Amino acid sequence: MTAVELPGLELPGRSRAVERMDVERVAPDDLARALADLDWLTALGLAHRPTLGWLARIARGRETLSVLDVGSGRGDMLRRIAAWGARRGIRLRLVGVDLNPDATAAARAATDPALPIVFRTGDALRLGDAEAPDVIISAHFAHHLGDAELVGFLRWMEETARVGWFVNDLQRHALLRAALTGIGRVVPLHRFVVDDGPVSVDRSLVRAEWEAALAAAGIPRERVELRWHMPFRWGVGTRP
Repeated sequence: MTAVELPGLELPGRSRAVERMDVERVAPDDLARALADLDWLTALGLAHRPTLGWLARIARGRETLSVLDVGSGRGDMLRRIAAWGARRGIRLRLVGVDLNPDATAAARAATDPALPIVFRTGDALRLGDAEAPDVIISAHFAHHLGDAELVGFLRWMEETARVGWFVNDLQRHALLRAALTGIGRVVPLHRFVVDDGPVSVDRSLVRAEWEAALAAAGIPRERVELRWHMPFRWGVGTRP
């Protein structure tokens, strides 16, 4: 994603290292294997719970909900949201957007076409849809952005989502880094997942950095909840 950059924020504690998945092009089937392994690892870390919990609160009393997932990858989050909505009788319109066309293809291949999910390739900030989504979400996407890009992304979500927005991402912590390094040594995961896991942690934010990013984006602090979730995860989003 080529997020709009807003100057005025520098977070020197974050790593500037680049993840292999962001720059190294591989065959589509190879990328699909990497994304499948990443889905397995995020499920192991209970990564979906913060987003689903927030959606349950934001959707209370609603019969319909449109959701835009930025950086949707293989689409695992949207498939889980589709199942969540079906259990609650909520009519959903789900759209996943990713810059990588091979990720879009992998998401379509992994998704039942009967589900209310559309996957698109492109920059979500520049797709120019006529109707703004009720909700914008992202998972394990924010740490890929530079400091100024992150501020621009937060501002864009605040200005675009009709009901609310939610960011689900890692917490920078030495224990999480060690855990991902250890898993990569004993589980036969794709090289992207093994190599990029520690880098993702190093690029992630701590609480004070999230506070600074929200302030730089001009988002009133009382409008946003910043919650820590076990294990080593932040949920940042508008209050229901």
